[in-house]
Amino acid sequence: MSYFTNEEKRQFKQLGFVAKEGIIPDDIRARAIDVLWDTIEADRDDPESWINAGPTGNLSCGKHDDIGATVHNTAVYEMAEELAGAGNLKSPSNPLCKMGYPTGHDDWEPPSGHLDGYTDPDRSEAWTFAVGVTMNIADVAPKSGGFTTWKGSHEKIAEHFRSHSLLTGYDINKGDSPDIASTCERYEHAAPAGSVVFWHHYMLHSASINCGRDIRMAFVTRFSFKNLHDIMFDLPYNTWGPWEGLKDID
Repeated sequence: MSYFTNEEKRQFKQLGFVAKEGIIPDDIRARAIDVLWDTIEADRDDPESWINAGPTGNLSCGKHDDIGATVHNTAVYEMAEELAGAGNLKSPSNPLCKMGYPTGHDDWEPPSGHLDGYTDPDRSEAWTFAVGVTMNIADVAPKSGGFTTWKGSHEKIAEHFRSHSLLTGYDINKGDSPDIASTCERYEHAAPAGSVVFWHHYMLHSASINCGRDIRMAFVTRFSFKNLHDIMFDLPYNTWGPWEGLKDID
């Protein structure tokens, strides 16, 4: 069974992401949402308590089976493998729970993009993965915390890494050099519950500020190449080489 058309695969290569709706079934989402409400510091029946609620960061409920079901009991992993190639990815782990609480105001500003996997160069280490996945567990309206990507930034990041250490990804995360985001079109994935965005590991991305009324409930997971340690430093020069699922896509 094929989950993506050739045109969608072509979009993934050109833009660095592809979005699909209706991937996370309603029953799986409902159970995951129940877990979230049991975890966060807000009253489900009192929207005023949602404003600037907490906790922030990755929630402690990430290991719960009903959270893991969004990956383990859906087509998400198989879809990522269709892009990367069957057998190329490590087995999935539970996703990270990412809440975006309402700010209580409408002074929306666009977010700044960052990369996942590039740490402080003082630690002399870097890592990456293959396919990032962001799942809308509840509806996300425009300017309400939606997952944001910068079209084509994956190719510009690869170009940057051809002449700079992977550790310079940390400078990009700090907003220092180079300023790639300003050269790419920003796109906020405001989409209904159950939607999923698959994105390239070099994609600049971020969550937007939530000036809406509802809590932005999203999960993020990252699928790594099995042989990542062998190919990580070659990826900028052979960006699509390991992607067996895209080998016939121009």
